[in-house]
Amino acid sequence: MDDSDHRQVIAELDTLLERIDTLSQRFETLGQTESQRADYLALHDLQARALQQRAAHRQALDNPEAGDELPPPAGSTH
Repeated sequence: MDDSDHRQVIAELDTLLERIDTLSQRFETLGQTESQRADYLALHDLQARALQQRAAHRQALDNPEAGDELPPPAGSTH
């Protein structure tokens, strides 16, 4: 991946993280954190994976010599 690709992925992950935050706030506002606990926890798991991937892409921008040692995409079974 080149710098442009990394920047595009970071932008998409930022958008995803904003949407996750909005949805998480809705869960909390509506009091659904317990009644839909599995979904709420899955949302936080997705958030953690997106944050990890964003950090890896930022690191790749800052240190291009490190190679393409990026984590698998969110939702990947690898």
